[in-house]
Formats: sequence, C-alpha cells, structure tokens
Amino acid sequence: MSARSSLGSLIGSLIGTLVLLGLGWLLVYKYAIEVLLRDGAVKLREISSINLSSTLWWRSFIAVAFDALIIVIAVVGTWWVLANFIVEAREAGKWRRYYKSEEAKKDKWVQRLSLWQRLQHLWMIITFTVCAVTGMAAHLDVLAPRQTLLTIHVYSGIAMGLLAIIHFAQYTAIAVIAKARGEGLREKFPMLEIYSRKFIRGVVKILLRPFNPRIKPEPFGKYDPEQLFEYWGIYWGMAVLGIPGVAILLYGPDVLGGVLWVMHFKEAILAITFILMVHIAYTHFRPKTFPIDPTFIHGKMPMKRAEEEHPEWARKLVSSDSS
Repeated sequence: MSARSSLGSLIGSLIGTLVLLGLGWLLVYKYAIEVLLRDGAVKLREISSINLSSTLWWRSFIAVAFDALIIVIAVVGTWWVLANFIVEAREAGKWRRYYKSEEAKKDKWVQRLSLWQRLQHLWMIITFTVCAVTGMAAHLDVLAPRQTLLTIHVYSGIAMGLLAIIHFAQYTAIAVIAKARGEGLREKFPMLEIYSRKFIRGVVKILLRPFNPRIKPEPFGKYDPEQLFEYWGIYWGMAVLGIPGVAILLYGPDVLGGVLWVMHFKEAILAITFILMVHIAYTHFRPKTFPIDPTFIHGKMPMKRAEEEHPEWARKLVSSDSS
C-alpha cells in the first residue's frame, strides 16, 4: 500500500508539476519571448540612445527589462522546482502518509502560521486570483463585458493593496517597538534572512544538489529560500502593480506615455508566472507534499517535518521550550 501510495504521489506530482510549468512557459513565450523576438531589435535600438527625458525611451527600456526578468525568473524557477522534484522523488507522498499515521498523532505539532497570518494568506489568494483572472480576461476580451471585468479588477486590486498596507504597517510598528527595546530584528523577523550570505548559499546548494547528492542543504530557519523570495517579492509586486495601477485608474493607461501601463502589465505576467511555476508547483505539488500542503489551512506542522525542513527553527523551538 505504501509503495502504491508513493508511486501515485510521484506520478501525480510529476503531472501536476509539468502542467504548471507548461502553463507558465506558455505565458512566458506569449508575453516575453515572442515579444522580444518580434520587437526586441527595434526596442534595443531605441534604448541604445539614452534619453532619460523621453517616455518612449523609458517605455522601451522597461518593456525589455521586464521581458528579460520574466525569462530569467522562469528559467531559475523551473530549475528550482525540478531540482527539488529530483531530490524528493524517492520520498514521494512522505508527509501525506505521515500526517495520517499514529506517529503523527503522538508528534508535537508546532504553530507555523497564526490565525491572522492564515487570514492574510486567504485574503491574498482571493484578491490575487480575482485580479489575475479579470485582468487577463479584460486584456483578451473574454468571459464578460470589459468594463465589468475592469471594475471587478479595480476593486479587488484595492482590497489587495489594503492588505499590503495593513501588513506593512503592522510589521513596521512591531519593528519600531522592538528596536526601541533593544531587541534584535533578525531574531524577531526571520524573513530578514534573505539579506544574508546564508540565503545565497541555500539557493545555490539546492540548485546544484541534483548534480551532486553529497551536497547537504543549508539548515533553514523558519523559512526556506523560496518562501523568503516570495515574501519579499510581494512588496515588489505591490509597488510595481499598485502604484501604476492607481495612476492608470485616475489618469488612464496612456499616462506618462504608457510607461506605467507597461510596468503594470508586465509585472502582472511575472506574478502569475511565478505563482504557477514556482509557488504552487513547489509548495503543493512537490513529491513529499502532493497534492496539497495543509499548513496554510490549520497553520501547524509536526515537529518531525520542522526538524527535517527547517532545522534551525526547530532547534530554537526546542530551546525555548526547555528554557
């Protein structure tokens, strides 16, 4: 039964991963590669003569830069997902089986996400999905009248922006208070680990591990490199999507010669591509967790998994319990 379950999880993980990567690469080809092949030479000529006062120059520069960024993120993201798939293939279905076992019932389940964090995550899922669907549907002129789609798109975007403001304000206040008390911010905010050499080492080791199984992964804290990258990527996305989005709403898509429209649209493609190719494929469709990682639902993780995937965080939890 265990072998059959493992094989089923492996096949399901492989199919799901390939489907998501395929959908992601379709978007990358349609909105980045094909565009560069068609217009790249012209745009490169336009930006070769630097003219910072020209909106045409900025529009061409941002378009080419975003297309290149989308392709780079897609390549690295694909490598990341497949590298993890190769490493985890032999343990397909591991956590799904463990969660149902008697051992899991006796294990200590640690709080990974608070109720408020899970509600924020749900808020983000809903608003992002609505924005993505209505934005693409309006662009392709399908599903519903364009004005209706854009109206829904705007309201969902406002809701998403409100979440970002609340989240940023909350954590900024916590950081200011912690700093005033003389507390270390790195200890209080594990997401700051992205600003360290350890983050770079962790990424490199995971990407190279399929080629050299003797490479030991970096002992992650509460968040692994993908989770850190994604967390901070949301701030980038909110700024590049939100600020131009507000300007477009107030002044139309041609404001500043269409520069902000290019930023808004290209960042949307980048965000959708990343969510499909990396977030869903890596978080939920990886062999060990397929078909879903339920942590975002109940917010808890068994200590056994914490010790394996987030050893530094697990060590701190044990240390705090014993002190």
